[in-house]
Amino acid sequence: MFNLATNLESAAAEWPNREAVVFGDLRMSYRALEQEACRVASGLSQAGIGRGDHVALACPNRPEFIAAYFGILKLGAVVVCVSALLRAREIAWQLDHSDAVALIAYGGDDMSIGSASREAFDRVPGCRKAWFIKAEGDLVDGESTEPFETLTQGQAVTFRSVSTQAEETAVILYTSGTTGKPKGAELTHANFMLNVSIMARARPAPEGGSRSLVVLPMFHIMAQTCIMHLGIFNAGLLVLMQRFDPAEAVRLILAENISGFAGVPTMYRAILDCPGITAEQQAALRRQLVTVSAGGASVPSELQREFLDRFETPMSNGYGATETSPVSCFHQSNSDMRLGSIGTAAWGVELRIVDDAGKDVPTGEAGELLVRGHCVMKGYYKDSEATALAIQDGWYHSGDLARMDEDAYVYIVGRKKEMIIRGGFNVYPAEVEATLMEHPDIGQAAVVGVPHDRNGEEIMAFVTAMPGRQIDTDGVIAWAREAMASHKYPRIIAVRESLPLGPTGKVLKRALLEDINQETAAP
Repeated sequence: MFNLATNLESAAAEWPNREAVVFGDLRMSYRALEQEACRVASGLSQAGIGRGDHVALACPNRPEFIAAYFGILKLGAVVVCVSALLRAREIAWQLDHSDAVALIAYGGDDMSIGSASREAFDRVPGCRKAWFIKAEGDLVDGESTEPFETLTQGQAVTFRSVSTQAEETAVILYTSGTTGKPKGAELTHANFMLNVSIMARARPAPEGGSRSLVVLPMFHIMAQTCIMHLGIFNAGLLVLMQRFDPAEAVRLILAENISGFAGVPTMYRAILDCPGITAEQQAALRRQLVTVSAGGASVPSELQREFLDRFETPMSNGYGATETSPVSCFHQSNSDMRLGSIGTAAWGVELRIVDDAGKDVPTGEAGELLVRGHCVMKGYYKDSEATALAIQDGWYHSGDLARMDEDAYVYIVGRKKEMIIRGGFNVYPAEVEATLMEHPDIGQAAVVGVPHDRNGEEIMAFVTAMPGRQIDTDGVIAWAREAMASHKYPRIIAVRESLPLGPTGKVLKRALLEDINQETAAP
């Protein structure tokens, strides 16, 4: 048996009374968390859901996310993680494409994910049942949609997990693609557990278990593997934040005696710039923090230096993708940190840097980063063509440009693909362009990333008008805000009479970026 659910079961068996989760005033032990996961599994089983079924989970950082996640795994079912930032049309596409037979979603009125999930559920007949956590308003009808509590109430607190194979799919995580449609990366039970093992091997947990602040969303691969699963593997404490706030994050770090923290660069920038953090708190952080890590986007060396100077704490930067579970390269200890580097290959993982012909480049030269090993996904769900392009001869082609020094430390220097990273979230221009061109006034759209002090990159769209139409840029931005997730829609719209095209009819985005640079440089 190699069911990922045993990660929680083992921690609960060995440390039943140790605290597992803190969320607001709620404090749960490992025994209580495991029992809640068993209730979820029992409820889903009674609803006719079993091994191999796909169950979508759309929830922010809350204890219910963890209980539902492991409850689904216990059945031998597959967790389809849905971003809590998506809109109804985006959720509906993922429900339909993933063949999800059921949905568990957060329904609190403090977020739009509940209403978006309900609307998406109504659009997908194959998704037969939905349960809403903290259901507000008219999300539930008592038949096809019910409160989450009805799924777990009165259910048994024990459940024998289904025996699955290591290479069976455990989780499907959607990542946008250059075709404009998201792709579902299938990650296996072995992908997760081996990924956790290499991190635990490199950095063993302190006696008494690790203590982690979870501010990155657990529906995202980094928090799911590197914080949730690793924390549970170490029988550590997970302190959950549903929404990041720098002052509250610092308060929790100090109150819960947390020595490590993982975030995206924008979070560290927010902590450094937050006026609500007192001098006393800064001094306490210097005494308490051992290490912090960043991911989701390239970390500027200046940010690493500033954080080190302020808090006397080294900031490590690793590398990975949804398709690599995610960890493939990281700093193996606090003593081997090199500013600007993403570290070295993880145990059991091979890295290559190649040119356009697929040949290894000399040391120090840039090329595309390739990854091979236990971390590489099974493939993209129902997309063999995309899988064949992404994984060739066992090597995952990242699309990222990197160089490697003589000590095998890797440095990311750019991206071969057009992916934009805004605030740690991946945004693919083709998906945004496809949505923009559904607007009745827009004829063509080309989306690029432009530098931004806080978000790393901001999304900018160049658009042309349909014949006889005029484009109201503020109106387009407002429309896009409703049509796309908050990290995807463009904040900057530039109207052009035409877009520069190459010989094959493809928009020359480099020319658009050159225009921006010229306009910026003009006196």
